[in-house]
Amino acid sequence: MARLDRTKKGSASSNPRVSRFSEALGAAIESSHKAGYPDNQTFEQSTKKPAEKVAKRENPDYTQTTFRIPKKLSRQINRALMDLADEGVEMDRSDLLEELANAFIRLSGEVGALEALEQLKKLGTQISE
Repeated sequence: MARLDRTKKGSASSNPRVSRFSEALGAAIESSHKAGYPDNQTFEQSTKKPAEKVAKRENPDYTQTTFRIPKKLSRQINRALMDLADEGVEMDRSDLLEELANAFIRLSGEVGALEALEQLKKLGTQISE
């Protein structure tokens, strides 16, 4: 379970856990839109050599967060990441979480956070059957 910061106030949601989670994931989406080149760059700018990639640890657009998950799930994630690597997709755990969180945020924007969570739970159940 994620460790939540209980000091933030003024949540619009009646469920503060969902609201804070949504806010954190929203920040992740905003930071993903900032990555790479800005939308208003010129062709000349896009043909220049890109700047060196900054490690997430050094990137001010990222924050370190700790989550507790079951050991079995952690091993399953590691296996899935190794399977992706075998297919030529290099991704670490934080990249995977960012992709999943962005998908959740997009879905919650369409159907609401509660319905998005229910759909994801239902999807997980369908896959395991």
